[in-house]
Amino acid sequence: MSRCPYCDFYSVIPKEKSLKEHFLDALTAEISDFAEKRPDFSPDTIYFGGGTPSLLENEDISRILQCIFTGFHIENPENIEITMEFNPKSMEKYDEMRLSELKNMGVNRVSVGSQSFNEGTLRKLGRIHKVEDTYSTFSSLRNAGFKNISLDIMFGIPGETFEEFSESLRHAIELSPEHFSLYSLEFMEGTRFTRLLSEGKMKETDPETDRLMYHTAIDMLKEAGYMQYEISNFSKKGFESRHNLKYWNLSEYIGFGPSAHSNTDGKRFSNVSDIHEYIENPLKKEVYEECTFEDTVSEYTFTSLRKNEGIDLIEFRERFGTEFWDYYKDVKEEFLSFEGYVYCDDNTVRLNELGFDISNEILCLFV
Repeated sequence: MSRCPYCDFYSVIPKEKSLKEHFLDALTAEISDFAEKRPDFSPDTIYFGGGTPSLLENEDISRILQCIFTGFHIENPENIEITMEFNPKSMEKYDEMRLSELKNMGVNRVSVGSQSFNEGTLRKLGRIHKVEDTYSTFSSLRNAGFKNISLDIMFGIPGETFEEFSESLRHAIELSPEHFSLYSLEFMEGTRFTRLLSEGKMKETDPETDRLMYHTAIDMLKEAGYMQYEISNFSKKGFESRHNLKYWNLSEYIGFGPSAHSNTDGKRFSNVSDIHEYIENPLKKEVYEECTFEDTVSEYTFTSLRKNEGIDLIEFRERFGTEFWDYYKDVKEEFLSFEGYVYCDDNTVRLNELGFDISNEILCLFV
């Protein structure tokens, strides 16, 4: 395995065979500790993400799930959404029986990091899988009975033409997954791509082409029956990512493992970003923000406006005890000046498709 040159998420390539067992011991200890401290916390989504969780063995996934189901009171265990991310290359170690075992454990949603259906683009991205790996992964998941599959697709990749992206997305749509996450490549600090950009060895996709790719993708996905429910996410009816909606609805969530982030008890905190330090003390937290009322309102507004449905003004009043435009009276006129980009009535405030294009400019009004 290797790290993608555009990714700034924490990950390690384990060299010691014992590292995984030590990690699992620390992880289950952290889960059990939180469950003991918060007996009222009742999760209805579980997400195995970050790095490549599909590299774990089935018994490892089972151990983690058993720890969660034993430690927490889960009100509707038959209705819980359990997602697992898959790198198509890691599917080589999965046969139909192993996938069926995973499904029987409760994993009912899979997110596949396909990124592109163009071989040249995959090479530019430093991906270790090939297009045929995504096809075989998708086929194996369907044969094992998975009925909720999401594909990640990227656009705005240096050197990729509009025609190449459109053809790539067309192939992805032909598979008819239940969900798409559509992302424009970002140059993140500390990544190899950003270093190449600063050295003049890589060139960003020009903004006009980037936006053409995005709007063409929206049109293609809508025509294929997908609903855009968030700036970067599309699904068939009833297949929105319940887990990710928790972030955008500013619900409470808890993350476990190195570098995992949490939002609970009015605080935002993260775990240490070093697996060895995490193993030594999995209960160590780094509190980096005490959430004030103003912070919470601002973030709720920011994340809600990323969603296609925007802000429900009645829900806002019930949640915060104040009218939206009373709270934001100083920016109302400026917000409404974005005519043609925003929508506002007695019940809703939201951005339209054009508004999503300049969302950063509009959303900064509420920060």
